[in-house]
Amino acid sequence: MKRLAAILCVLACSSAPPHVGAAEADAALAIVARYKTTFTAPPKRIPSTNSVDAPLLGNGDTLVALGGGPERLQFYINKNDFWVMNRDAGSHPAPLARLDIDLPDLKGASYHVEQDLLHAVTTGRFAQKSRALSIETAVAATENLLWIKLSAEGGPIAGRASLFLPGQSPPVDAPAGKSEDASLVQVVERRFESGVMTPSGAACALRVLGGSQAFSFTVKPGSPMILFVPVCSRFEKDDFRAAATNRAAQLTEADLPKLQAAHDAWWHGFWNESFVEIPDKVLEQRYYLSQYVLACASRAPDFPPGIFGWVTTDRPNWCGDYHMNYNHVAPFYGLYAANHLRQADPCHEPILAARELGHDWSLRECGIKDGILLPVGIGPKGSIADRALHGQRSNSAYACVPLAFRWYATYDLDFAKKAYPFVRDTAWFWEQTLKLENGRYVIYKDAIHEGSGENVNAILTLGLVRQVMNLALDMSAELGVDADRRAKWTDIRDRLSDYPTCTVRELPPQFRPKHLPQTDATLDLPIFRYTEKGMAWHGRNSLGIQHIYPAGGIGLDSRPELLRRARNQVLVMSRWVDFNGMNSFYAAAARVGYDPAVILDQMHAMLGKLALPNGMISGNPHGMEHQSIVPNAIQEMLLQSHEGVLRLFPCWPRELDARFGTLRARGAFLVSAQIKKGEIGAVRIVSEKGRDCVVQNPWPGMVVTVLRGVELERIQGERLTLKTRPGEVLELAWAVP
Repeated sequence: MKRLAAILCVLACSSAPPHVGAAEADAALAIVARYKTTFTAPPKRIPSTNSVDAPLLGNGDTLVALGGGPERLQFYINKNDFWVMNRDAGSHPAPLARLDIDLPDLKGASYHVEQDLLHAVTTGRFAQKSRALSIETAVAATENLLWIKLSAEGGPIAGRASLFLPGQSPPVDAPAGKSEDASLVQVVERRFESGVMTPSGAACALRVLGGSQAFSFTVKPGSPMILFVPVCSRFEKDDFRAAATNRAAQLTEADLPKLQAAHDAWWHGFWNESFVEIPDKVLEQRYYLSQYVLACASRAPDFPPGIFGWVTTDRPNWCGDYHMNYNHVAPFYGLYAANHLRQADPCHEPILAARELGHDWSLRECGIKDGILLPVGIGPKGSIADRALHGQRSNSAYACVPLAFRWYATYDLDFAKKAYPFVRDTAWFWEQTLKLENGRYVIYKDAIHEGSGENVNAILTLGLVRQVMNLALDMSAELGVDADRRAKWTDIRDRLSDYPTCTVRELPPQFRPKHLPQTDATLDLPIFRYTEKGMAWHGRNSLGIQHIYPAGGIGLDSRPELLRRARNQVLVMSRWVDFNGMNSFYAAAARVGYDPAVILDQMHAMLGKLALPNGMISGNPHGMEHQSIVPNAIQEMLLQSHEGVLRLFPCWPRELDARFGTLRARGAFLVSAQIKKGEIGAVRIVSEKGRDCVVQNPWPGMVVTVLRGVELERIQGERLTLKTRPGEVLELAWAVP
């Protein structure tokens, strides 16, 4: 009765909206408030043709990276919708501008920059003998605008601010940049209008409050300077230059507190969407840092971040594209369970916009009308960055991964109506491509690895095609369409070839794991082969486990033999540090119940060696995909639901306390739970859509009480099937039989 009374008290006292309880909201903000990220030296890898090592700011549409040293701070400004968009090849995002703040008095000054994750504000202090300059800067969460506040200590500090086009080098002693009105606003704009499939353009304007006509100023102690940089693009306003200029001209010092208040409110709302708390504070800090980076980089409809997020040159590697053989979708893996749907949704838009492009490629390359085949590198709005296929036919099936994640997390019919045509046409491509032989469907001419040849039954593609068929079946049933096609999709799903298998002994000798003893026990371990015919194995990348995750082909409900092979695959591959697909490896290990202590230890060790303070990975040419490594793995360890069964702490060391709030589970459920001293406490489930909720009993052998408002019921069993209503809150606790 005491447990029940406590639950009733929590429900009665909660003033938070039904999807987030008051306790969850308080916990989220308190946990994030612990964390900052610190930079003690100027960044070295900016500008860069790949990911940068600089402090990162943004609002999901306007992105800023802070480069330079104390004597010349450089703000590299991006707009997510500023792309060169071509129909044939060469599409790429482009940087918009660079703001330089020259502070010659600070030459040789110390460098210290901190980013407050809770408030998404970056501060810095640069000291030179008796004088110091402090900065506070952020990209406003609710407006495309960069603000910078400069404060002096110990004496006045002279400076000058100038906007530049990317690649321009300023003279040492003269301002640069094109000025709309030298007495008020300086403007830089870029356009791509000739020879492109979709014109683009953007502008930013600089206003220095209190500066001279040449944008020179002196920061005096007790009299801070404020710089505003509004940003606007063609996709927001036809006359984007005038919009940015006019906004800059209107801004006053009185606007800053309003911007800051709205900014704070948005970020508090973001953090309140979910939380996790675990004992390893290195992993916990990285969890929230990754979420911060993703919130800074992704929110603009139609224009998710490219492979690097922040772009600082006109020639980024791989065209800075949406790379479709995993790199584009990987950053978003952990956002669905974290309930950060506004950051996840941009991922889908270039995929859905590429449907007609996929039709053209399917017909030209494979002779299949109305199917979808995608090249490796696409851009927004149906544009192409890289025409290569590398022999891989799986790109459109891989593109269905985030569509599946979004659908099962929300059962949003409006989303299904948008996504279903792409899913249906991808299923049609495979209906026409698969060969039915001896009672099973076989995949031919599909490379498992880029350029690995015409492999047979590539293991990843088998997993992805199964996922596509399930997704087509589920969406069509919920939408009430294409009932006549479901029999074929069911037949393919049920008779698709099994995953290729082998033992370690059967691998080419050069691929036998050197980190394991070369004994008969090791050599006889049953594992998965990369293909049925063709490439058997590879010494890098995580393709050998991607049929497990993200394709979802194996989980804790799978046959024991499959689970054993899957765990052996993790052991033998041991790709805890790998620059292609490391984001899948930890999550796959958790999905099949690999030793959780090993997962946590390996993740901690990897961060100790490779983590950069801005969220990127040292020495890795890729960028955004690393933001999913820690959030995704931790969430999979704390809560799983991919097979339609909610499992609490399914791959978590029982001796470690942990808790989480409003993580999103399959079926449109928001789940909160805690484990303490080896025991799972009360579980809170919010049902958004009123679907049946199947829960693996968190207290085996115990009777479970289910509280719905003031109604209480008692149920028992290994699995609990709970009928729910839309918006209903359920509280589960154990009771004495």
